[in-house]
Amino acid sequence: MDIQTWVIVLSIVFLSGIVKGTTGFGFALFSLPLLAHFIPIKLLIPLLTLFNLFSSIQIVYQLRSYKLNRAVVLLSVMGILGVVLGSLLLKFLPDHWLKLLASVVLIVLSILFLIGYRFKIRKLRRGNAIAGFVSGILGGSTAVSGPPLALFLTSLELETQRFRFTFAWYSIITAVVATFDYIKIGVVHLETLKLFFAGAPLLVVSILLGKYISKKVSPRLFYKAIIIISLLSGFFLFFSCLKNFLNN
Repeated sequence: MDIQTWVIVLSIVFLSGIVKGTTGFGFALFSLPLLAHFIPIKLLIPLLTLFNLFSSIQIVYQLRSYKLNRAVVLLSVMGILGVVLGSLLLKFLPDHWLKLLASVVLIVLSILFLIGYRFKIRKLRRGNAIAGFVSGILGGSTAVSGPPLALFLTSLELETQRFRFTFAWYSIITAVVATFDYIKIGVVHLETLKLFFAGAPLLVVSILLGKYISKKVSPRLFYKAIIIISLLSGFFLFFSCLKNFLNN
């Protein structure tokens, strides 16, 4: 990448860190459709997973007074199973199909958020298992694990900091497993690590900035604006994929 592209990529990483610090999730949701225009998708997804892992550790440290419970453990165990399946999709699906999958996921989940959709949870343990597994599949294959899990946790009406803590722990556990899977299947490259180490210091600052913003601005209002941007970016990514399909 040239210097201009590096600046654009790191700027997107910084803005995405603010989103994560403010709301507790949404790093990949915001960054993936933007970064996909500058970084090959099979390089980008492991990179976003590493960034998600790093930022989630920072959030858990900020909320270290909270304790793990059975719900987080069940979510994470099912998430691990989903990640293993998702990483196989990443390995075997062609790049253009991965981009198409990511764009459809972004569009559908962004719309669900904007209309205020909530899951009807009749059995909590089953709900945790399904949410963890589905989020794991999407995380392993597209790095966008956040929205389905966020919809589930929002439906439980968790207190804001408990929401952020639960989400961050889930992200840490599944991201660690995903990273090992990515290394095993050979999709983590030197360029991935260069981008990660260049962006990590920016993430530290942006997460702290996001935490400050969360005290000054309603996270719901802030995230609604981010969702609209993600929806538009998802449509842009979808039509770019469609154009490529038609040209081929």
